[in-house]
Amino acid sequence: MNGTDEGVSAWITVNFLTGSLKTPGGSSVGMLDLGGGSTQIAFLPRVEGTLQASPPGYLTALRMFNRTYKLYSYSYLGLGLMSARLAILGGVEGQPAKDGKELVSPCLSPSFKGEWEHAEVTYRVSGQKAVASLHELCAARVSEVLRNRVHRTEEVKHVDFYAFSYYYDLAAGVGLIDAEKGGSLVVGDFEIAAKYVCRTLETQPQSSPFACMDLTYVSLLLQEFGFPRSKVLKLTRKIDNVETSWALGAIFHYIDSLNRQKSPAS
Repeated sequence: MNGTDEGVSAWITVNFLTGSLKTPGGSSVGMLDLGGGSTQIAFLPRVEGTLQASPPGYLTALRMFNRTYKLYSYSYLGLGLMSARLAILGGVEGQPAKDGKELVSPCLSPSFKGEWEHAEVTYRVSGQKAVASLHELCAARVSEVLRNRVHRTEEVKHVDFYAFSYYYDLAAGVGLIDAEKGGSLVVGDFEIAAKYVCRTLETQPQSSPFACMDLTYVSLLLQEFGFPRSKVLKLTRKIDNVETSWALGAIFHYIDSLNRQKSPAS
């Protein structure tokens, strides 16, 4: 299953569990997922302008429960959290650093030196001497990595969104949500947390050396999607005690397609 299909399946899951698919014409919710290698966004546009302005490959027709949905759904390969880390560090996916060179980043504590493994490749990484605030330098580097990589749509401002995976883990890790129950936050909370963590890293190296980088990345990624800092996101692992896995949506879609195949003969 490719990333876009995962995004569609996750959209089915969250909208089924929230009851949105049971009410024809009712409001639906959007879905954000941040994995290690890719990140997905999916929602049901209500504005014709969104459909017209969407680039090729961003719209998916979905038939479910005797209704057809035209979803805005896209998977950005290479913009998952771990792949983004490598890009921010200046590395190349699947390739060791040339001549074992150390990857130096403004997003790490100036005193940090260590190793990081990604996709079975181990990299030597270190921070660099800060000439400005760590967050300011890191944000500039992350912005370079994200430049012209993400399609922005205005309609996301007006759609309720759930966010999963690393969005949840990062928020829980810095106390923005309850680690067990999840919760809601505004997009700007990631930026506030990033600034605090980055400032702390300048003088006190932490057990999570990538926290400044990761939080800064998520903050800017969400803004690149078009979410304002005041936008509320719901972060959860379960809805009504059911795991919010894309696999559940994939099963629903498969069963529904089987029923449609059988119905003409019945």
